[in-house]
Amino acid sequence: MLTAFITVAGILSFQRMPVDAYPDLSPPQVEVITQWPDHAAEEVERLVTLPLELEMNGVPHMVVMRSISLYGLSDVILTFEESTDNYFARQIVFERLAQATLPTGVTPSLAPLFSPSGLVYRYVLESPDRSPQELKTFEDWVIERAYRSVHGVADDSGFGGTVMQYQVLLDPARIYGYHLTIPQVTAALAANNSNAGGGFYSQGGQFYYVRGIGLVRNTDDIGNIVVGANKGVPIRVRDVGDVTIEHAPRLGEFGFQKNDDAVEGVILMLRGEQTQNVLKGVEAKTQELNHQILPPDVKIHPYYDRSELVDLTTETVEANLIRGMVLVLVVLIFFLVSFRAAVIVALTIPLSLLFAFIVLHAHDVAANLLSIGAIDFGIIIDGTVVMIENIYRELALREGQHYKLNEVILAAAKDVDRPIFDSVAVILAGYLPIYALSGAS
Repeated sequence: MLTAFITVAGILSFQRMPVDAYPDLSPPQVEVITQWPDHAAEEVERLVTLPLELEMNGVPHMVVMRSISLYGLSDVILTFEESTDNYFARQIVFERLAQATLPTGVTPSLAPLFSPSGLVYRYVLESPDRSPQELKTFEDWVIERAYRSVHGVADDSGFGGTVMQYQVLLDPARIYGYHLTIPQVTAALAANNSNAGGGFYSQGGQFYYVRGIGLVRNTDDIGNIVVGANKGVPIRVRDVGDVTIEHAPRLGEFGFQKNDDAVEGVILMLRGEQTQNVLKGVEAKTQELNHQILPPDVKIHPYYDRSELVDLTTETVEANLIRGMVLVLVVLIFFLVSFRAAVIVALTIPLSLLFAFIVLHAHDVAANLLSIGAIDFGIIIDGTVVMIENIYRELALREGQHYKLNEVILAAAKDVDRPIFDSVAVILAGYLPIYALSGAS
């Protein structure tokens, strides 16, 4: 009955327990990312990174803080103790961000809650006739938002292509001729790209809301913005420059196979989620985007999926299980010339694995290549081999004699029970230092 219970419970546990390629060994981390475009690394470090480091100094349960300052970008990474709750760490960092003294217009943000091993899905956008800028627009405004709605997805980061911009190319000669300055033009562009509220008025028992519509919709609207006046004649943006649709300066380029300028997306899994569950939602969203949302000529082509590693984990466990049982059967049949004894020893392997599945599932621990795939079947069957061999030897000595089978088996088991216990205890003692490890460094 105990064997039947372990078998049924182990199979159910394995079917329901999460399976991943490898465990997440990274400690809790919070990453503060701050963008300050057009500024050198020296200014970024002195005016952004250092104030953030000073403000984050002394955060509860923080172990180490590291930072890097690049052109237009500050990145501060805070590592916390292993037992720290991820959301507690993010909350305490978020509270301190408001107290940091930063340049005007600079707003720091927290990176999504994902682990260094959280990359689970990569895809590339394909279209026979659309430009990389158009594909990048689809990625930023449609695809990323769709994938972020999937449960368990922390972020979808797009790479490659160009970011579309509405640009005003001013002519220095014309600006000088109209006695204007660049700050005047910039202020006029900002002031004339917003809607205004005018309250409401009542007429005939109904309320009518007053709105001032000022948001620009195209390049013509930008060109018609008034930036000044000359003897009562308005001076518009188109009078001092040209309005065009171009792209922002590129800092990198992504290539895929024979396409030197492609657009890709990288999906990151939320820390604590299970890979196979997240990938099911991501793959379903990919089908929805390809067949219902995106234009027919734009397709999402996935080229990396961690489910392949998850399948490899399952196949590795199954292969080790089968090979271990076959080797045990062959060796024991060869030495003991007893098929029944070999089967009894071989059954120890699946029963041990099923029991391990029960314990892992009870503690909500994922099965992976480290926890299951590297099982030493020699250690598992060591005690069983010794026990069966001694019983087999005692029965062979009494061949042709009258004896009670149960008494001989119990006596033979009693002869080797202490040595088996001691050997298993020594093996367990060798693994005890693992529990003293504090985490990956």
